[in-house]
Formats: sequence, C-alpha cells, structure tokens
Amino acid sequence: MTAPIFILAGEESGDILASRVMQAVNAAYGHQNWVGVGGTRMAAQGLHSFDDMARLSLIGIGAAIRHYKDLSQFADDLVDLVIKNRPKLILTVDAKGFSVRFASRLKKRMRETGWSAPIIHTVAPTVWAWGGWRRHKFARVMDGLLCLFPFEPDYFTPLHLKSYFIGHPAAFDQKPPKPKKSAQTPPSHPVVLLLPGSRSSEVTHILPIMLAACDVLRQRFLGIKFILPAVPRLQGRITALCDGRAIDIVEGAESLGAALENCDAVLAASGTVTLEAALNGVPGAACYKAAWPSAMIGRLLVDMRKVILPNAILGREIYPFLFQEQMTPENLASAIETTLHDPAARSNAYQAALDLRSCLTGGAGRFDALVIDALQHWLGPPPKSKG
Repeated sequence: MTAPIFILAGEESGDILASRVMQAVNAAYGHQNWVGVGGTRMAAQGLHSFDDMARLSLIGIGAAIRHYKDLSQFADDLVDLVIKNRPKLILTVDAKGFSVRFASRLKKRMRETGWSAPIIHTVAPTVWAWGGWRRHKFARVMDGLLCLFPFEPDYFTPLHLKSYFIGHPAAFDQKPPKPKKSAQTPPSHPVVLLLPGSRSSEVTHILPIMLAACDVLRQRFLGIKFILPAVPRLQGRITALCDGRAIDIVEGAESLGAALENCDAVLAASGTVTLEAALNGVPGAACYKAAWPSAMIGRLLVDMRKVILPNAILGREIYPFLFQEQMTPENLASAIETTLHDPAARSNAYQAALDLRSCLTGGAGRFDALVIDALQHWLGPPPKSKG
C-alpha cells in the first residue's frame, strides 16, 4: 500500500479549502489514502478523520489559554498518528497557531526517529496585517507554504521557506457577478444578508447585535427582508437567538451562494465570508465583536485597516469595518442604510468584484492547476493520463 497523506483542518473554512486541495491531488495523482483531522467535505474526498475538527474551532486568546492542556494533548496525539502512519506528505490547513505547535513537535519527533516527510502549510499567516515576527516561526518548522494571495510569498521566501501562490478557490468557483446599474433610489423591498460567522462564539457575540440592528432597519425600510445562511451545526443556536423575529434562516453551503446573488446588501462578520461577498459584487458593511481580552490584544497588534480581506487585497475600502464598541445596533443599521441609499454602491461593488477576481486567480483558469503546480515540488510531477 502506498504511503498516506496526512491532512489537518480546524474549522468550516479550513474544511472547504482542504477538501479542494484533496480534490486537486486526487484528480492529478489518483485517489490517495488520506488520514488526519477534518470535516464532512474532507470526508467526501476520502479522509479518515482521527477526531472531530471542532476541537480546534476556538477563537480568541482567552479560549486558547483555557483549552491549552487539551490542545497540547491533541497535538501530541496527532504527532503519534503521523509517526505511526509514516505519510509521504503532511498538510496543515489554516488553524495557524495549532499548526505551528503541531509542526514543531512533529519535527522534533522526526529527528528522534530518523524519519522525515515534508510539512506544508496552506493559508499564510496574515503577517501583512499583524505579527510580522510570526514569519520566523513558520519558516523554522514548515518546509513549504501555499499562499492564497499573490503578495504573500514575498514575505516568506527571504526566509528560505518555499512559498507558492495558489490563488483563492472562491475566485475560481463563484460565477462572475452580473453588471449592476447604479440606482437612483433604494430598492423598494431591500434584502439584507446577515453573516454572523461560522463559530459558536462569533454567533454568541455578534448575532444579537445584528438582530437589534435589523429592528432599527425595519423602522426605516418598509418591507425589508433579512436572510441568514446558517452553518448546520449552529442552526439550533441561531434559531433560538432569532426566535420571535422575521429572519429567513436558510441552511447549507449552496444557500449562501444563492443568497449572495439575490441580496441588496450584506452585513458580515470579518472573515473569509467578506471576500465571498465582495467577489459576488454585494455592497454592505463588516463588523466584529470579541471577548475583551482578545479585543484589547487585537488593537495593540493588528492593523485594523487590513482586517477585512477585500479591503486589504485591493488597498481600498470595500466594506467599512465596525469593531467592538463601534459595533452598535444604530451604527450597523446606519451603515446598511447608507449602502442602500448610495446610488453608486452597486456599480462600485461590481468593479471591486472584477478587480478581486483578477487578483486572486493570477491569470490561471483553474484553482486545481495552481495547487498541483505548487505541490509537485514535493509529490513530483503528476503521472500523464493514458489516452
């Protein structure tokens, strides 16, 4: 039996991205024996998951400290799994803090056993937004880095870490937005999409404030409608928080794409979803609220101008960002009201979508092609198809 490939992802967005990497490898090299940790999408590509990836779906400094002992044991368990299975490649996807800790311990065990395999991480740490020193941690323990944004390899190659731009799958997968004419008046029955995040803690901190903003907007727009695509595992929590309010809760990955195509504005928690919304040409606003220790540390370390991905990538404000105490129901409602009344909002969002798509595809026709161009440095060239 050929050696397996180990792959690790720690949350919903990581499961999506990792499954796309797995799909590309399976298509190019034949179906692989995948072991590691991941979610349902990775399982559909053949992953034999060692544990529930929810163990890694933590957010904030406080949560990481509280769960340190469990995470430390989990890292050791995964190192044992790798040493036992002797994979030909180790892939970690996002979950940056845990991935670095795991890779560091794995490197040590490799040296002790006299066996080694390359460790490749996907999704570069956002050193362009905060914590430039983190580059050195990755360079010490990783053998390669797959970057989603074209400017990221330049931060790591000087440290002799092989780094390759693979593009962002959302830029390849999503249909190009249809041109939208500027409107002189707001839509008569506007549809606003609510995206409070994919983690339980995000829903807890962010959704109640979004819902209070919806109450304000109902007083300003007759017939306004709100749609909330729910992550399946959080649907019960979301439904409970929305109880008594006219919020259209939809479930499933497909529901997000459909909702983005048919809404007039988006109110989104900062994260990958802001990029998806921007690629669909949807105007709106971004926000975030965290537990106070994380917020305090974030203010000290993070360049807030670069927190929102489309803003950072294009170097201009696509979505205004309301953080912590600025994230009030009144401020959120006012940001959406401004968007709905702005006659140029739709056409500006459409142009931003085109600019993002060009930037994130790097001129390639398929995401899989960029992934294989990068991974063949460790897996070798893919076999030529017969016939």
